Amino acid sequence: MSKRYLGSWAAFFCLTLFLCSFTTAQAQVSGKITSKEDNSPLPGVNVIIKGTSTGTTTGIEGEFTLNAASTDLLVFSFIGFKTVEVPVGTQSTINISMESDAETLSEIVVTGYSSQQKKDITGAVSVVDSKKLLAVPTSSLGQALQGRVAGVTVGNDNSPGGGVMVRVRGFGTINDNSPLYVVDGVPTKGSLTSLNMNDVASVQVLKDASASSIYGSRAGNGVVIITTKRGKSGKSKLTYDAYYGIQKAWKGLDLLGTQDYANLLWESRKNVGAVNSGTGNPVHSQFGTGATPVIPDYIFPAGASEGDPRVNPLNYSKDVDASTFRTSKWLITKANKQGTDWFDEIFDPAPIQNHQIGLSGGNENGNYAISLNYFDQKGIMIHTNYKRYTLRSNTEFSVSKRFRVGENFQVAYDQRVGQQNGNQSESNAISFAYRMQPIIPVYDIMGYPAGTKGGDLDNSRNPVGQLQRNKDDLNKNVRLFGNAYAEVDILEGLTAKTSIGVDYNIFNIRDYTYRELEHSEAAAVNNMTTTNSYDFNWTWYNTLTYTKAFGGHNITLMAG
Repeated sequence: MSKRYLGSWAAFFCLTLFLCSFTTAQAQVSGKITSKEDNSPLPGVNVIIKGTSTGTTTGIEGEFTLNAASTDLLVFSFIGFKTVEVPVGTQSTINISMESDAETLSEIVVTGYSSQQKKDITGAVSVVDSKKLLAVPTSSLGQALQGRVAGVTVGNDNSPGGGVMVRVRGFGTINDNSPLYVVDGVPTKGSLTSLNMNDVASVQVLKDASASSIYGSRAGNGVVIITTKRGKSGKSKLTYDAYYGIQKAWKGLDLLGTQDYANLLWESRKNVGAVNSGTGNPVHSQFGTGATPVIPDYIFPAGASEGDPRVNPLNYSKDVDASTFRTSKWLITKANKQGTDWFDEIFDPAPIQNHQIGLSGGNENGNYAISLNYFDQKGIMIHTNYKRYTLRSNTEFSVSKRFRVGENFQVAYDQRVGQQNGNQSESNAISFAYRMQPIIPVYDIMGYPAGTKGGDLDNSRNPVGQLQRNKDDLNKNVRLFGNAYAEVDILEGLTAKTSIGVDYNIFNIRDYTYRELEHSEAAAVNNMTTTNSYDFNWTWYNTLTYTKAFGGHNITLMAG
């Protein structure tokens, strides 16, 4: 078989720079991470292969194990410690002593309706650098978080625009275990796919139960706080960011060809005694009744040879609903004697691209940040894709010395074509790719998808035909998301703020179901389903905050 597919790699360039990924042999690398100050083990250190989302975290004794290539660069990062990068080379054991970083402990972290310095936080809070989120091209923030935060589990179906599972506090309920997402102060339980990655300035993950004291029971599974980019005082800046790359499925299952499959089938039937009592040989509609299997010229009509009048289209009517349906010329199918590589047929190299134009600036009276983004990802599985258009505007203006107003608003449109039935069903394209017999070709003699209508071909479906017919099943979504706010300094150190946020979604889902006449269990009729729906959530919160610094102490009081 010419190609083997399953995993994926991506090569991308930014503007004129093109970076290519190559696969080299991997070996197991292990080691222990300790603190340079007291040599104590450091649990929860992120160990990532640079430029990828592949990685692990250290255990309770600071130990880690990871498969890496000799050309890989390992990045060790931990809150409060300086990041360390170490090339693997020929090393199989890498022990690291990490040095504390006082500067990171002074960074400002958003923890709900306010912000604090890292050194003042006693709860479990992780901060993700926005530059690291952009290290690997992805369609959503959930995918970008994979391998970036210690203790946070991320899983996704790996399809363009597909679903992402984020678990901050494990699986605590049989219902929804997803965290609460808060984008610029607006809470949401919706998908993050429509959020443009280039607009993200910072991400904080609140892990422990203290998050519930801020956002209530909906924060019981943790909180992911996302802050988008804002303009800065100074000269206006016009920016353009882009990348383009090719994704390719890398390795698939090593499946049998037609002859090998027939030989194995013959052997299995003999072993279980499924043979003709007279001849002692297996009986099969396609491979005959001999001592060894014989591959026919045609699988429909079953077991037919060249010259058989049944394989001449001129001998049949055009009526697919006639009583002679099973012998209709529209289903005549030649056998693929070499064998069809179904994984090769459903996977192809696919492009991914992202383009963004941004304008930002500001002065003492206000600031602004406006961006327009276009993202387009074709799936490595044929006829799957995801496309997104995003417009964002973040502004803040000082009406007076004490009074400020602002807004953070995004309008997004996306559309997606995924594989039918998702990843967890035996009726998806990948499942059919390894269930479909190799003797079945992709197309019959009329150019239509071939199937299992002939005898002894089982009941799987042609995955190529399935994906081709599914290519117009669009899932569309328009999302309006953001907030407007005002804040006033009542007294020195005393500030009142009001904010109203909205999350409005319009959905349109279109699904065609075809009869698929070539299959042994064909549907009775064609069917089309169209679903239109919407959801709307709004949030209005008001807070009063008082801050006071005296000596070496700071006091912050909040009511809301």
